Amino acid sequence: MIQPQTHLNVADNSGARELMCIRIIGASNRRYAHIGDVIVAVIKDAVPNMPLERSEVVRAVIVRTCKELKRDNGMIIRYDDNAAVVIDQEENPKGTRVFGAIARELRQFNFIKIVSLAPEEYDSKSKFSINLYSSKKWIQNENVRGRVVSWSSAGTCGFRGTRRGTPFAAQTAAANAIRAVVDQGMQRAEVMIKGPGLGRDATLRAIRRSGILLTFVRDVTPMPHNGCRPPKKRRV
Repeated sequence: MIQPQTHLNVADNSGARELMCIRIIGASNRRYAHIGDVIVAVIKDAVPNMPLERSEVVRAVIVRTCKELKRDNGMIIRYDDNAAVVIDQEENPKGTRVFGAIARELRQFNFIKIVSLAPEEYDSKSKFSINLYSSKKWIQNENVRGRVVSWSSAGTCGFRGTRRGTPFAAQTAAANAIRAVVDQGMQRAEVMIKGPGLGRDATLRAIRRSGILLTFVRDVTPMPHNGCRPPKKRRV
């Protein structure tokens, strides 16, 4: 939770390294600040020979918090640090680059320039790991940090017995895993397919039909170079 006397990291190249919150702007009856709130802060640490110096009072907008952020769809976002971007009186960033991932909630507060400077908007890119072995079919979705966002399998979709190995089961499991992340703002995805089973084309069509842009598709099925070592001959 960010309140007065809270120290924050600076997520831009304006010259400041660390800030301390003094006051929350526009919050007369609120004690804590969240993502998208503008604060008045003092610079505690700065890079030498830069326009911003130590002990200077600046305005900043919060872009990351350690406190959980709960979205309307039930998803909870939590970052590893508290970070802010230094802005001017017109709410434009003073730096030319923004470091680290930021939440897409900043678009709702009209900080479009900060979002455009960020290298990656949170949850806009992910990776699909598809397992298509004959006995099981499951799809796992991970974000840019490698954390699992959603997953689905043929068994959780209601398929039993030999029906779990059908292409329709793989297509249904893929659609179920995508449905949970499309509403969260995911736009691009990387697909990693493993296994010689059925349903490769059906799974890719389900992902492409959802409107997600596929950056690349890679087959990671393990292949033996020289086969397995044969067992020793039986002694009689």
